[in-house]
Amino acid sequence: MQRQWRERAAAARAKARREQAARSGGAGEGAWRLEDALAGDDRPAGPLSLRRLARLYTPRRLFIAALILAVLLHAWAALLLPTDFDEPVYLNAAFDYARLLRAGDLNGVLDYPGNPEHPVLVKLLYAGVVLALGPPATMERAQLAARALSGLFGVLTTLVVGLAGGPLAALFFATHTLVVKYTSQAYLEALPLLASTVAVLALVPAPRRARVAPPRLGRWLLLSAVALGVTAASKFSYAPVLVVILYLAVFEQRWSWRVLLPYLVIAAGVFLALDPALWPAPVARLADALFFHLRYTQGADVQQAAYPWFQPFIWVATSAAANWHPDVFFYYGFDGFYFLLAVAGLPREWRERRWLVVWLLTGLLFLFVWPTKWPQYALVVSVPICLLSAGALRRLARWLRQQESYYGWLSQMLPPISTSVAVVSLLFVVFLVVIYGYGVLSVALGSIGWSHLSAANSLLPSNLVYTVLPLADGRVVVGTEAGAAVWDTAATGRPNTPRVFTPANSGLPSRRVLAAVAAPDGRVWFGTQQGVAAWDGTQWQTYRAADLGLADAQTQALVFDSAGRLYAGTQSGVAVLVAGRWYPLPAGLADPHVFAAAAQGGRVWFGTLRGLSAYNPAARAWQTPDPAVTGLLGGVVDLLVDSQGRLWAASLGGGLSMYDGVAWTNYRPANSGLPTSAVNVVQEISPGVLWVGTTAPTSVGGVVTAFDGAAWHPFLTSNSGYSGAEPLALAVDALGRVWVGTRTAGVDLYQRPP
Repeated sequence: MQRQWRERAAAARAKARREQAARSGGAGEGAWRLEDALAGDDRPAGPLSLRRLARLYTPRRLFIAALILAVLLHAWAALLLPTDFDEPVYLNAAFDYARLLRAGDLNGVLDYPGNPEHPVLVKLLYAGVVLALGPPATMERAQLAARALSGLFGVLTTLVVGLAGGPLAALFFATHTLVVKYTSQAYLEALPLLASTVAVLALVPAPRRARVAPPRLGRWLLLSAVALGVTAASKFSYAPVLVVILYLAVFEQRWSWRVLLPYLVIAAGVFLALDPALWPAPVARLADALFFHLRYTQGADVQQAAYPWFQPFIWVATSAAANWHPDVFFYYGFDGFYFLLAVAGLPREWRERRWLVVWLLTGLLFLFVWPTKWPQYALVVSVPICLLSAGALRRLARWLRQQESYYGWLSQMLPPISTSVAVVSLLFVVFLVVIYGYGVLSVALGSIGWSHLSAANSLLPSNLVYTVLPLADGRVVVGTEAGAAVWDTAATGRPNTPRVFTPANSGLPSRRVLAAVAAPDGRVWFGTQQGVAAWDGTQWQTYRAADLGLADAQTQALVFDSAGRLYAGTQSGVAVLVAGRWYPLPAGLADPHVFAAAAQGGRVWFGTLRGLSAYNPAARAWQTPDPAVTGLLGGVVDLLVDSQGRLWAASLGGGLSMYDGVAWTNYRPANSGLPTSAVNVVQEISPGVLWVGTTAPTSVGGVVTAFDGAAWHPFLTSNSGYSGAEPLALAVDALGRVWVGTRTAGVDLYQRPP
């Protein structure tokens, strides 16, 4: 036995010498370590005309550049990526855990029922983020902080991959779009990806520490065991890494049971210690979690997605994240190229680093067999893909260098470049980089505070939003093309489970909810395409055209006057609710098609297809200002009485007009910063500050512009996180956030700076 170990030790030393020699020639086949990168290799290669360019490259510089790039890409993605489907789920759990921890309720933490299919470690870390933010923590701030933590784990994984596989592997991993996306969001992926990577690579000896004796439970094996426990306590889908570890232990390193058994015991102990949800009943709760996943594979979400068995191949062989988010991944993505390189290198790696091939193949087998095919699951093979592809590219580069040294192709094809030409070219490139960087930085900084609610990432019934109504108790009502959603945002900012009302489960006369208003008695009134409905939290009352006494019940405006009377503006006039009964108002409107309403003092203003009309309930009389005086040349679609008592009217052709009780002031593109004369909505965000939503009649989308009485500031896709969709509704909730309801993109949320 001792003779075998001496022979293996000699072989290991010989292999280390070969790898060191290969590295001194430019690139090594084996493991790469930071000591080698820091030593550098400044010797130029190739013909004389390329020497200066060759001197720019050293392993150390490339490794540092890869780490810097990883930091920048993760920060960029964390700022710009829209809220993904599962982020609110994990953040809601984090807020719940934070509340329980703040109250010292350990039993509540142990028995928390939310999201039971995943271990709780990452959610507890996110809860720590919420606690660190303090009581002012909102969903948006917590999301950004959780993304920063996730991004930190992603960058650390890049560091580990680079230490194990060289600077090229670090560069590939830093730019892998699927990795950047899911390790820059408040998902569960970043920590188990880091831990599983450490768990495997800690077992792979570097040439400097090649084992010359039987394996024992030293510091590297202990690190691997702890990392494996952290992996299991973070997310179960990274469990296939255990197969790679067992392969290394049993087939390549020949562990004895005296080493393997303590290793597994330590990993299991760390797993149990870091997953408090298992403490009361470890076996039963672990079985429940695993069986939940089996049931989930037959659930509606998985069945509706209907991904084929080979879908994981698509995730790893294409740059899917770059296709989803072209504004974030401006370099498009090279994921497919990395995968092809990895596949090309499999035959050679099977002879030299078989454990790496086992890592890739077992991960792919898991992805193909497991019925749930979500794209984030593909991260289990991201590390072996980058390690394999970097090895393949190193071998290709060395072969090309050998060909160039012999044939001198490049020296004949590329003439020497003069210093003046090089300097001018470099200055031009720097100029382009500065201009592009300025634009990128403007978008990144402007996107801070913005997030989005859509039918894709929440239970919003439709992306066509007509009205947004914040309630005094913190709830927010959103009226859409397909029903109304009621969010309780008082505690956490944005739960992912709003109450959704449609005619099938409520008293709404129609799915199309066009208006909403809160009554003094706490009831919420909804204006729909086919009538009006009132909801007191439990019971519903429904009123249709016959109840209103009007020919058409499509209600687009609801308002209470100073006496508490409710007015409903419809497509055939106005009706008022008095003592539980509706009465049509007498004739006198500028036009029967009513789009907006607002109460000002003793009058109620109505915006119609042909201008404004004011109704005096005491005198039961109408007043219609001359459009030539108001400046409102088109239909008046929104009205606002601001904190100073002034009336603001939005017109679809006449811009924005303000009445201070004495005179009218009109704002149009010609005399203000208003983008267009087609104004959909106006809202006072804070005293003296208006937000104005406009649309361009000849193009898709719109602009939201802030106006403080002097300066205008437009929110564009190029300087903010605004989606660019046409704005139809504006509101400010109890947390001070601005809700922008749009025609095609759901709701854009903006958390204003404190």
